[in-house]
Amino acid sequence: MSSERHAVRIPHALRAAAQEHGLGARKGLVRNEPKRFPWGAVLTIGAPGVLLGWLAVSTAIEDQREQGAWYYSLPLLVLAAIPLGLVGFLLLTRLLRPPPPQVWVAWYERGVLWHFEGGETPAYTWAELASVTRQDVKVSNGVTSATTHRMTIRSEEGAEIVLGDDFGGMVPFAEGLDEAFSRARVSRDAARLEAGERVGFGVVDLDISGIGQGGRRIGWPEVERVDVKRGLVEIHRRGERKPWLTLPAPGFPNLSAFLTLADALRRRHES
Repeated sequence: MSSERHAVRIPHALRAAAQEHGLGARKGLVRNEPKRFPWGAVLTIGAPGVLLGWLAVSTAIEDQREQGAWYYSLPLLVLAAIPLGLVGFLLLTRLLRPPPPQVWVAWYERGVLWHFEGGETPAYTWAELASVTRQDVKVSNGVTSATTHRMTIRSEEGAEIVLGDDFGGMVPFAEGLDEAFSRARVSRDAARLEAGERVGFGVVDLDISGIGQGGRRIGWPEVERVDVKRGLVEIHRRGERKPWLTLPAPGFPNLSAFLTLADALRRRHES
């Protein structure tokens, strides 16, 4: 499994849920790497800070008693306050923003599941998923560029899990899951289309007669091509240079299934 790390501990709940729901063989697995609280740094900074603070307070008390001027020890008090203040800031941050849980996400022959450490393990067959949405965005500052990756898996009942670059092996995992889900989705949606239903893909929809967005529609005989260029989904009308409709590809739900179905319906109506 290319998306799995070597020697990764697989929770028993993950295996049990996959077997219970009949998901078949596991094909991909990723987990996030939550940042751990720096207890080592807190102890390293805090211990000397406490000793320095004790020394500073003791000196200030002694100065006040002998000279009537505790503020002679003010520089030492300020010096002690620096590490203690840093430790306090770290502890307050931990209290207000607890770290995210460890999460495992896996896809199988017939579905997907995710497991929260110490929590539940929701599992879904492909038919129980509403959408798989990828948001791969390239960011550039004019000198260097980088691509951020994000995938949202949403069930028909509204549960969802969001994966990002904090999940090791995110890219090959997302590609494999997206391809497997699209195969299952195309088969199901093709049957719905043949039955006369209209199938939605975010702000656009398909039916046996054409593509629509809100009150706008274009029939399949008019569609020259539907493709993705430079991060945009373009729907072209025959004889026109500019696309009839342009939509951003990042965030387009079930994009692979949409492109496959649109191409198949367009070819069926070619003259």
